[in-house]
Amino acid sequence: MSEKTFLQIFEDELSLYGIVWCTGCEKYNSHKRGFAISKAREIHYDSKIATRATLHGGLHEIGHIVANTPSMRRWEQEASAEAWANKRMAELGISIPRKVRREGKAYVARMKRWGNNIAAGRK
Repeated sequence: MSEKTFLQIFEDELSLYGIVWCTGCEKYNSHKRGFAISKAREIHYDSKIATRATLHGGLHEIGHIVANTPSMRRWEQEASAEAWANKRMAELGISIPRKVRREGKAYVARMKRWGNNIAAGRK
């Protein structure tokens, strides 16, 4: 039996948690960056899931659904999803590229600086 591809691993995770994966639709834009809709248990992410980096991105979005709570502040949601993705990659025995780890830490720090006012941080 051959090893699973990153795509197969990702699809297994989606199935495990009962999450729907949309790779592009008319309702929402920005599928490239990815986002999760917790109540609908769906993620919107157009990645091919072919590398460790894209798998981590997809797991991060799953983390928003399985590890976040509504009472969390925005930066806490990002930190929680990032931590969940990192933990899950370790459990799967897949190393996280240094660049992905560095970018994740920077993203969480940026969200923390901006607080709940994300729009103000973009100016």
